[in-house]
Amino acid sequence: MEAHNEVDVLCTKVKAISQGPNAKLLKKFIDFLYERELGVQEPEYLSPEDLAAIEEGMQASLSGDRTQFTPWEEYKAKRGL
Repeated sequence: MEAHNEVDVLCTKVKAISQGPNAKLLKKFIDFLYERELGVQEPEYLSPEDLAAIEEGMQASLSGDRTQFTPWEEYKAKRGL
């Protein structure tokens, strides 16, 4: 029953994101993961290290730790945007 609840929570989150400004990004990410799961993705775009860094960033974001993130204004200033 616990796994079913996790799927329900995930579906609720996906539905909410799919109706917001990050809908296209979510679709691309889901397509990427789905193709990878099916083994139809040709080259390996993300190394194990890349995936570990993404996971670390996601966990930091979920925990509220913003120390490893660059503020948008700082990013723009560094790139002259």
